[in-house]
Amino acid sequence: MKTILKISRLSKKFGRTRVLDGFTMKLEKGKIHGLIGKNGEGKTTLIRIIMGVIPKESGEIIYKGRPVHFRDASYKKEIGCIAEDSIFFDWMNVDQFLAFNSAFYPRWNQSQADDYLKRLSLNPGIRIKTMSRGMKLKLGLVAALASNPKILLLDDPTSGLDVPTRQDFLHHMLEEIKGKGTTILFASHMVHELENIIQRLSILHKGRLILDEDFREIKKSQGKKHSLEEIFLKNVSK
Repeated sequence: MKTILKISRLSKKFGRTRVLDGFTMKLEKGKIHGLIGKNGEGKTTLIRIIMGVIPKESGEIIYKGRPVHFRDASYKKEIGCIAEDSIFFDWMNVDQFLAFNSAFYPRWNQSQADDYLKRLSLNPGIRIKTMSRGMKLKLGLVAALASNPKILLLDDPTSGLDVPTRQDFLHHMLEEIKGKGTTILFASHMVHELENIIQRLSILHKGRLILDEDFREIKKSQGKKHSLEEIFLKNVSK
């Protein structure tokens, strides 16, 4: 399977706290990768570094065979991100926000954006400052998916969604996105959500990747009766 993104020996610390310590992994094209770890283990930091929001301390990130660097915007037009702390402009309405985002993504599909707005029951004219946290997360979904990314980064994307939207996203939208050949990195501490979704499992613990394998092979070797939560707990307690 072709590698679309490769991370080698990535390190990052905040003050005296080392969050990532020689972290290495690769994303295989067209697969759903699950990255799980405890709160504060560095999942969000990793995604922020990939997105160029914060600089790495050391290490290398290769996207489609080319090194990428902090504040290098050239590759980000092909990467979508859905995160709890996404930035919104409160003075805009939904349509204005999507129009603003579309300018940065050559693969933007306005028809898809309109379809997702209807699917998620979002009013195009509503002001962002009047929207709830859950509604803003839905808007973030629309913006990321309508950009038709090569890679979709998900940082605990479902924690503020209502149950119907969460189920639609986990069981339908992700499969639709994957069907287009999109590579997905789903980072979460809510392991039960990933059980029936991921194809490859990566476990982040104390700044390092301690497991990175095909999920079906893990289930075969550790026993199909074991849940993802049990597999996670077994590996982090070693």
